Amino acid sequence: MSAMIRGLALSVTVALIAATAVAQDLRGHGGPVRALAMQGVTIYSGSFDTRAIVWEGTVARQVTRAHAGAVTAVLPLPDGRFASGGQDGHVAIWGAGVNPLSFEKWHDLPVADFAPWRGGLASASWDGQIALWDGTSERRYLDGHDGQITGLVAFGDGLASVGADLRLRLWRADGTPGPVVDLAAPPADLATNGQALFIAGADGFLRRVVPGAPTTEVELTTRPLLGIAADHDLIAVSDLTGQIWLLDPETLEIRANFSTGQGAVWALVLSGDEVLTGGNDGWIRRWTVDGTALGSGAGLPHPTLNNPRGAEVFRACAVCHSLTPDDEQRAGPTLYRVFGRKIGTAEGFDYSDALRGMDIVWTPETVAELFEFGPTAYTPGSRMPEQRIPSASDRQALVDFLQRAAR
Repeated sequence: MSAMIRGLALSVTVALIAATAVAQDLRGHGGPVRALAMQGVTIYSGSFDTRAIVWEGTVARQVTRAHAGAVTAVLPLPDGRFASGGQDGHVAIWGAGVNPLSFEKWHDLPVADFAPWRGGLASASWDGQIALWDGTSERRYLDGHDGQITGLVAFGDGLASVGADLRLRLWRADGTPGPVVDLAAPPADLATNGQALFIAGADGFLRRVVPGAPTTEVELTTRPLLGIAADHDLIAVSDLTGQIWLLDPETLEIRANFSTGQGAVWALVLSGDEVLTGGNDGWIRRWTVDGTALGSGAGLPHPTLNNPRGAEVFRACAVCHSLTPDDEQRAGPTLYRVFGRKIGTAEGFDYSDALRGMDIVWTPETVAELFEFGPTAYTPGSRMPEQRIPSASDRQALVDFLQRAAR
């Protein structure tokens, strides 16, 4: 991953990025919410839109931008600071100022997860390493796993980690390796309530591990699980379709099961009698522990305009692009009046140099070609995620929808 930064950092205090206090859902990200953490009433979120946001209630108190890719981990730190880790392998330490207090490359591959460690943090990466930083001295590294680490938590006096090598590893307080538990399937995420470790599996199983005791498990779905959170009273687990399961942490009995309607739910937080879900729609939604929505819900941000298939295809675009000139900034530029516009010229958006130098003008034909061949081939150098629409009829439905909705 490139470590170059476009726009070293941007941190502003905003008052109305979120939904209203009545709605309770949090809307401020322009891409899927990849990471969530909470301390007291303060919520920390990270997104594919390269931003990390600090929320007080329903207000986005601080919006930060330093990473060259998705923000994949967030963690509150002592003294009002917090950390963000990115797809670019960098870790940023933030105070209340405009610029990060530090911004350094900790890993050669993306940051996978954070955990608190000795007043600082431990950072796990796809490179299989865990970086330890106590907040003052130099970092040191543990060669934790053979391949990608997918989950990291503080456990006991030390740490626990899971990886694609099908291992759960325990680490002592000084960073020396402890016991290793072999896993039956690739782990997607890891959580703990202090007494046990809970693993969300790519095989759809939730597993409960207490070191020295037999592992217990329950099959929740045939699809891969994605995110997990745990406290003394509850476990919350999500999958690729936005399903949530709430379970008893001792028996693994299912207490509730509901659909968020957010697409993939990447991140979860348990807070008292509430569950917070960070979804593919870019929203952070609030739920009761029986699955009742506390907010207004996201829904489609636009009418179907007698083109339900085009509106459905546009759902994937809506996390990064708005259709109006006055919507909040997202990971991509607004598509308002996109047809006839030269690429890289929408006012107020920070385009890559590569896009600014292209001669493409957006027409129904060029938009269709973009999704036929994909951004890597059609607009090389773009920060747009690689995606194609293989069906010619779906491409035409999207173009027809944009001709009506984006004018």
